[in-house]
Amino acid sequence: MKTTLTRREKEVIHELSRGLFYKEIAGKIFISPETVKKHVQSIYRKLGVRNRVEATLIYKQDLQPGILNEPSVEKEPG
Repeated sequence: MKTTLTRREKEVIHELSRGLFYKEIAGKIFISPETVKKHVQSIYRKLGVRNRVEATLIYKQDLQPGILNEPSVEKEPG
C-alpha cells in the first residue's frame, strides 16, 4: 500500500488505534478536538475507509512502526 499521511496524521492514527477519543488525542498532541476530527476525516479518505476500526486495521497491518514511518519520537542528546 502506498499511502502518504502527514506527520500529524500519523500521530493521530497512532493514538486513534490505541482507542483514544478525539478529545484525549487533542490534549495529548496539543491541538483542538475539531482539528483531530479533520485529520481523522483526511486519514479515512486517504486510506479509503469509513470508520476507526477499518483505519486501525490498516494501520496495524501496513502503517505500524518500522513499516511506514510511525510518528518518530526524537530523543534528546545526552
